[in-house]
Amino acid sequence: MKKPKITSKLGLRGWMIIENIVIVIGSIMIYESIDFVMNYIVNKNYDYDPISGIGMFLPMGLLVYFITDAFSSTLYHYISELTNGISKISQGDFHIRLDENSGGPLKEVYHNFNTMTDELNSIESLRNDFVNEFSHEFKTPLASINGFSTLLLEGNCSQEQLTQYLIIIAKESERLVSLTQSQLLLSKLDSQHIVIDKKRYALDEQIRHCLIMLASEWEKKKIDVSIELPSITFYGNADMMQHIWINLLMNAIKYTPENGEITIMSRLSNKSIEISICDSGIGMTVDQLEHVFSKYYRAENNSDIKGLGLGLSIVKRIVELSNGEIRVTSKSGEGSTFTVILPYEN
Repeated sequence: MKKPKITSKLGLRGWMIIENIVIVIGSIMIYESIDFVMNYIVNKNYDYDPISGIGMFLPMGLLVYFITDAFSSTLYHYISELTNGISKISQGDFHIRLDENSGGPLKEVYHNFNTMTDELNSIESLRNDFVNEFSHEFKTPLASINGFSTLLLEGNCSQEQLTQYLIIIAKESERLVSLTQSQLLLSKLDSQHIVIDKKRYALDEQIRHCLIMLASEWEKKKIDVSIELPSITFYGNADMMQHIWINLLMNAIKYTPENGEITIMSRLSNKSIEISICDSGIGMTVDQLEHVFSKYYRAENNSDIKGLGLGLSIVKRIVELSNGEIRVTSKSGEGSTFTVILPYEN
């Protein structure tokens, strides 16, 4: 049988006062014991009266009390800041931060507290993004799947309609999978603050590999692809960087008409690497350029070209995490050029 827990109503300050009293009494008892042993046993002073030591109770008690109270009050201040922060977190406020420079002996604890709140805030942002944005984009494909599934269940479809409906359901399901993967990746990147698993690797070879992966797409449209990439060694997360090149190359292929051109070139300096991907596609207007990196943005005049509207948002976030910059120049009907500028460590 478990013992019932004793709930204390003293609070932190009350416990510290009791601690001070215990320290005072204990200190005086130790002093009196030592004084008695030294006089009565060691020095054999049989005229020693232990009662005379009682006079030390008051000055020693006050001295010990004030010293311990000063330390306890200071520590109480730091601990109360921490408990107030924990209380706010319990109420759902994940933006609270403690001043680490004013943490005194609890500076490391304050630092760990702030790290915890950053992670909790990132998780909260991830949840809000998923609920607000992801669920909104889910509605259209889910409505299509539900609608055509209902038609199939009614059983009044011809073989041609049956095939057509199943194709639509398959495409919308595929779209949901892509949307899920892209949104989760973007939410993860948004909540991430540093790049881990960095290593040195051949950036030019990675871009060539991405181009080979998409060969069937640009060969099908008979697009002329030219590459001007010298040997480049880059220090970063290779898996994250691959998302950049895949997304930019896919966009270039997608918006470039048959027999068009795509050029990939680089410029290297002592401080930066510039990778430019140019296409001879449909280009963008000034208004479209302003929203090109916005989540789920798809130009109305390009509605016939399939896409989720998340690719460039992912690209921009990865570039930002890599302490880089992405620029875009474009003109309607004359193609677009995306330039990724990355820090270079020679």
